[in-house]
Amino acid sequence: MSLQFDKTISGDKYSFIIESGLRNRIRKANRKNNIVFVEGYDDEVIYNIVYEKEELCNILFIDVSLANKKTGGCEEVKRLLTGCVQKLPNQKCFYGVIDRDLKTDQEVKEETLKPEYDGRLFIFFERYTLENYFIETRILYNFLKGQSIHYTKLKDYLDKGEEIFEIELINPILTDLASIAAANLTIRFFDFSEKFLEDTVSCKEGTIETRVVQRLNQTSISEEEILSKFSDFKQKRIEKKDTQKFASAKTYFSCQFNRRLKKQAKVNIQLNNHKSELARILKENGLSKDFQDLVSLISQCQ
Repeated sequence: MSLQFDKTISGDKYSFIIESGLRNRIRKANRKNNIVFVEGYDDEVIYNIVYEKEELCNILFIDVSLANKKTGGCEEVKRLLTGCVQKLPNQKCFYGVIDRDLKTDQEVKEETLKPEYDGRLFIFFERYTLENYFIETRILYNFLKGQSIHYTKLKDYLDKGEEIFEIELINPILTDLASIAAANLTIRFFDFSEKFLEDTVSCKEGTIETRVVQRLNQTSISEEEILSKFSDFKQKRIEKKDTQKFASAKTYFSCQFNRRLKKQAKVNIQLNNHKSELARILKENGLSKDFQDLVSLISQCQ
């Protein structure tokens, strides 16, 4: 059943939609069956590519920064979805999608079950942010093969093969991410109110350990105990191969990828400028369970 909004989307029941541009996008969606609020413009672009020819191609993904350019992000997605559930209870065509960020598995499950979302909030479970899904050797290797048309120096480097590419360029960055993940989890373990490490923090383990201790210097926990917990978290992340759940790759990975690529192949390519291409390769490579689960959720709620 397609949406049937009044032409102006006016009145009290639409008061939670405070930005006229957002109202207009929703109003023009009357040929779409489902509207999904997403955290930002990049997310909207990526999702539209990933789901372009899926069975639910009648989804309209909407960037919530249209409604609040200062905040945007997951809180705005949740606010708009809650407003739809409360004010438009008979129009069960609104959904929200957010990153898991540094939530535990249990917190993800509890958040999605909150009644104010009516089962229509989806949290990507397998990785920290949407950009983390690009961090696969095959995706990045195929991306560079496409870029070699413009950067001829890449050809010699890629001729070494995908396995060497993984060993030389991808694995070292993933090892660094394991340290960042351990740092994030250590800070959270001892002081939930403390901020986590920035995406761009230096990846040297000694530097990360120092930063973690500094962040927790107001607690009564000893440095020895902090570093012991850090070591435990890092080892578990490596063993479980779930580093990408607990370390954001949005800025850090792109920066390190570019730095290492310049050193090894003498080529300067900023990954964050190529999210559309990466999204297409992600789709061609086969969508993971998370992306399939989003389709299932929307199908079940119709």
